[in-house]
Amino acid sequence: MEELYRKIPCRESQLNDLFNLFGDYDEPLPCSLFLSGNMGTGKTLCLTSVLRYLGYKHVIIDCIECYTIKIICETILCGLNTTEIDIKCESILDFTNAINRINLNITQYQPVVLIFDRAERLRSMDQSIISAFLRLRELCNLNICTVFVTHLVYDSFYFKMGVREPIKIYFSNYNKEELFKIIFLNKESFTHHILKSHDVDYDVKIELEKPELFANFLNAFLSVFYRPCRDLIELQYMARVNFVKYCEPIIKNEIQSQDLSKLWRHISPILKTSLELLYLRLSSTQLSNPSPGKENSDNIESYNFESTLKEELTCTKTFAQSFELPYYAKFLLIAAYLASYNPPKEDKRLFMKNHGKQRKRLQQVKAKAKINEKLNTQLGPKVFTLDRLLAIFYAILEEKIGLTSNLLAQIATLVELKLIAGSKEIDLDTAKYKCIVGYDFISAVAQTVSFNVRKYLYDFM
Repeated sequence: MEELYRKIPCRESQLNDLFNLFGDYDEPLPCSLFLSGNMGTGKTLCLTSVLRYLGYKHVIIDCIECYTIKIICETILCGLNTTEIDIKCESILDFTNAINRINLNITQYQPVVLIFDRAERLRSMDQSIISAFLRLRELCNLNICTVFVTHLVYDSFYFKMGVREPIKIYFSNYNKEELFKIIFLNKESFTHHILKSHDVDYDVKIELEKPELFANFLNAFLSVFYRPCRDLIELQYMARVNFVKYCEPIIKNEIQSQDLSKLWRHISPILKTSLELLYLRLSSTQLSNPSPGKENSDNIESYNFESTLKEELTCTKTFAQSFELPYYAKFLLIAAYLASYNPPKEDKRLFMKNHGKQRKRLQQVKAKAKINEKLNTQLGPKVFTLDRLLAIFYAILEEKIGLTSNLLAQIATLVELKLIAGSKEIDLDTAKYKCIVGYDFISAVAQTVSFNVRKYLYDFM
């Protein structure tokens, strides 16, 4: 297990739980497991690593690719190496009959694990499918266990009939220290990415390979990106893009690698601008070209550092304007941005025509005299409720439409596209969301529907 701990850091508790549940080779497996947690928390990696370590036969079913019961059953039978039997299955009954015939070729206590990755897709199928796989152990004579891996909690799965509840294991988000530790393990790949794309002197190469340089960059990077994003995969991608820009003045011998204050002044505006491009991944070739800051204003062709922050923002606007969102989805996205960056107590003043006169108090005048660092649009998005989103949506939309299921489904689509962070489930009581696109993106979207965003932002009143 020590090898697994080194391979998968910061998941010792979950690895121990999985190892204890699967037990020894000749012991019966649990009937079913339910692994939940946000994306990028290591659920599938921990599960498959433990099964490979134990040497258990297992089949991974991607529920996005296997979108019907027929494809699911045939994928399982093919994964169990059952070429000698007919693998055509049209129903659960055909599948149980086929898997019982497999019992002749598999020893009684040989463990078999079925992994349903992205199991939330099973909810769109017949509910009897999930119920059958939860009780699959009772329907066949194999030492078999079904594992459901999803980013939803178990309460999001509804059943019309009583089912056997699985054993639940939760994978929490990584904290800042754990993210630092995990990304730092890939230090060599980050350095190799720079050395592969740039010709550097030997002395500079030695400086770039020092772990202290990458550690200082990660501290600066996470201080900006940790609050709006906890997705490990996205953080690794953005760190790789910005590490090239961080090392730009070092490669050109403009800043020493030990001068942390100058390096921070160089990378700070670049990181804040990269935050506008979070989750978008517009163009890896454009983003890999470093953007000059105050310490790096010269254009040197040998290093191909010609792209600027202005070009990146223009690329963001072009991408946003070509984003093929439905008409009402664009207004929902605009409403989500206004809800994230406006104080709730100012909604009446911003969105109602007859809000009454407001007496200016000295405290309010001082609050309006904010410096740029304290503007709401620069402090990051705030969480808002679904009912507040709908209220702002109807306030900024000129025409009157009803609240239909198609309109609510567009909110789930915005969550799926990573334009809004939150649950895909539409619940007026508990659903909370947060807009994760920047002002340049939202202003470009607003231009396509002839809407003035600045008019409804508290910072510009």
